[in-house]
Amino acid sequence: MTSNPTLALNGEAILLKNMRVTVSQQFQDKDQSGQTSATTKSEQGIKGKELRVSGEIPYKNPEILRRIFELGSATDASGQRQKYRVAHEAARAVNFREATFTGTLDAPPQDGRMSWLVTFTLTEHISVQEKREARASGKTKAVKQTAGSGGGQNASQTAGEDEEKLTWFESKVLKPVNEALG
Repeated sequence: MTSNPTLALNGEAILLKNMRVTVSQQFQDKDQSGQTSATTKSEQGIKGKELRVSGEIPYKNPEILRRIFELGSATDASGQRQKYRVAHEAARAVNFREATFTGTLDAPPQDGRMSWLVTFTLTEHISVQEKREARASGKTKAVKQTAGSGGGQNASQTAGEDEEKLTWFESKVLKPVNEALG
């Protein structure tokens, strides 16, 4: 086993021998040419990144295999699949921070190796592209913090509710810059 883990989920090391981590991203498009030889395509969005992980676990360490399966099937308090903070140099390089297990988690025995070959896929949770699209369509709420009379407690309001209460600087400078940036 390697003593330095190269992958961690929520700070927990995933100890696999001969670990391979592959980052991928899918760009959806659809052929628009019909029966012609044209290469016209319609873009259908950029999907979240995926981290495909594979590596070996020796038969003498079944607790590692058990723990990976526990992580894969874990749910949060609302019954949704558990989200994990991902720590890996390839994930960091492509801004892949939070993920869930998707697809298949399998561990077939390796012939003549006395080990299991574990493979699983982590899919990005709320990708950078999703965040960008949400901001562009206005699905995210801007939070306005005001000092209330309750000892400095913050009250939040969605942007647009009180546009008549914006200061001159907010309405003449900040708002046009915000709209220009999207």
